[in-house]
Amino acid sequence: MAVLVAVCALQSQAQVTGSATFVSDYRFRGVSLSDDRPAAQLAIDYDLPASGWYAGGMLSSARLDATHTVQLLAYGGHAWRISPNLSWETGVRYTRFTGHDSYAYGEAYVGVAFKQLVGRVYYAPNYFNANYPVWYAELNDSHALFGNWYAFAHAGYLRRNGSVEEYHTSRFRSDVRAGIGYALDPWNFQLSWATARGAPDVVFGYPEAMNVTRDAWMLSVSYAW
Repeated sequence: MAVLVAVCALQSQAQVTGSATFVSDYRFRGVSLSDDRPAAQLAIDYDLPASGWYAGGMLSSARLDATHTVQLLAYGGHAWRISPNLSWETGVRYTRFTGHDSYAYGEAYVGVAFKQLVGRVYYAPNYFNANYPVWYAELNDSHALFGNWYAFAHAGYLRRNGSVEEYHTSRFRSDVRAGIGYALDPWNFQLSWATARGAPDVVFGYPEAMNVTRDAWMLSVSYAW
């Protein structure tokens, strides 16, 4: 989802794709939204390559405040090709969770892609419905290795606006993820390691979970159509 680029090819007809994924731990910007437990996900993408418009959504099982829930994420945007290897995009995303505390919030983003390297900057005026704005910048890359093997990496940086004096900590947080994958159409297998450093989850409004780790190995299996 984080490395979606809608201008990979110019075609005259719309494309609809989907995927089902099982992950050993659902990590979002360095935070486990599944309480260090497995999660199941379903995604669908709608792409109009000739015009640059795209939209999509995802459902994911989650565990917040020690309660099982489902995340609903929807997004839409537009991408422009500058050259065969360079493009930029802008769009919006909306996220909420089922249950009494929905933690609903929206955010806007702009991004630039050069070949497989994709960078984005997000702004959420009410991150996780915690009544303060948050900026997030990310950089994603992937490279073919040999055969069906590839390597991928992600780096992110989160900044919260507003006072953090009550927490006696900084307003910044960074996260990194790196791994290898094996693509055997229509299956995709990934093994990765993720870590996060900086301010604790509560500073950014993430629902607290007991004893959630900041470092984790993750395994994912996806089926695409």
